[in-house]
Amino acid sequence: LMIEAQQIRDLEFLSPVEVILLNDDDYQARFREIIDEEFAIEDVEAINALLRMLGIIQPEDDYLQLIETLLTSGTGGFYDPETEELVVRLVGDDFGPYAESVVIHELVHALQDQHFELLDNDDLEGDIAYVASAIIEGDALLREATYVQAMSLAEQASYFAAASEIDISALDSLPGYIVESFTSAYLDGFFFHQEIGLDEIDSQFTNLPESSEQLLDSDKYRRDEQPREVVLPDLELPGYTLWFDAPAGQKDLELLLTDGVGATEAVEAAAGWGGDVNRVYNAGDEEAVYVLKYLGDTKADAEELEAAFDEFIDNMISGDTFTFVERDADQVLVIVASDPALGPSLRAAFSS
Repeated sequence: LMIEAQQIRDLEFLSPVEVILLNDDDYQARFREIIDEEFAIEDVEAINALLRMLGIIQPEDDYLQLIETLLTSGTGGFYDPETEELVVRLVGDDFGPYAESVVIHELVHALQDQHFELLDNDDLEGDIAYVASAIIEGDALLREATYVQAMSLAEQASYFAAASEIDISALDSLPGYIVESFTSAYLDGFFFHQEIGLDEIDSQFTNLPESSEQLLDSDKYRRDEQPREVVLPDLELPGYTLWFDAPAGQKDLELLLTDGVGATEAVEAAAGWGGDVNRVYNAGDEEAVYVLKYLGDTKADAEELEAAFDEFIDNMISGDTFTFVERDADQVLVIVASDPALGPSLRAAFSS
């Protein structure tokens, strides 16, 4: 399989990769250890405060537990760039065509790690972090699909039978935003690579698309349509920590709005994205402030986003939360604060 992965990806291993095969229980336990190591308490608290305020998760929900359910139930393997180990879940303790395809996928990640630096992307955040994830996962998914397509009919039958045995029913209880934020990168990257061409994939690892807008629309990528710079004034909130201050991007706006307005309207509202900055403050896991300043390509694009956020707020956010949506030509400002007392000062600081 290492030889096969090298041929499919047209890269050679620079060092050996350790492949660890685990049964279902051991796989989930290993993944839980990694999740506990990767997520800092302050980040989990900030995400909990934000998603509870926006109505994405319920007050009793915990983001870390939801992510644990997602990753332990919805994955078949992973590559750990820290240890350079490849871990694969065996379905029914059987190493068959399905497990082989997972190994191919993760071996591609190992090749990416050895030849490029993109897997070490902890310094990326927001929209560009999503773009990097899509480039990485789309490449691996494309090579996995190539491997499966080359299987015999009997092997493909075994592959699909094993895939159907994986119990992913736990994912049905998770918020769509959390599931789609993880899974969308695979398909968005897959289709982007197909559109742009396999010969261009290596260059994507060293010269990322500028935004998820370019990722979702290959024509905008080809003509190098750049995000417009958006700036919010500095503001310190006593008792609050500035947790996030970066572009959310077209894709994140689409995924966020979907839970409140439906997928079709969310896609239409997020399209026409020209640029944004998204700022999040939090005070532990109890209080949060969400600020979005958005620029549309046209006034009509801004009007669509404004209407979508109005509907999202009506459907998702509790009445005792401060909310403010304002449009000025092609600009939209959205403010949500769990503490209504902050509303006037936030509006004064950010509203035009």
